[in-house]
Amino acid sequence: MWVLMDKNQQELTHVAFLLADLEVQEAWLAYFVYGGNQDLLVIDAYLNGLILLPVQDSDLLALVLNERLSDLHLPHLASSSG
Repeated sequence: MWVLMDKNQQELTHVAFLLADLEVQEAWLAYFVYGGNQDLLVIDAYLNGLILLPVQDSDLLALVLNERLSDLHLPHLASSSG
């Protein structure tokens, strides 16, 4: 059973993605390394605000993006469900 995250979380993740200055492929690869299992096209659609993801996947992407924002000395913007 999929539990989808809410639209506000997706919007914050989209902003975090834009500020993280990553290509979709870079964000997907980091997500995949952390154990994500959605394919590149799904992650691309999510990061561009077209679809929602199950909570576990959106939380994993939030982690990836927030780590990148930390590297850039920017505040964490992507929120997680937990």
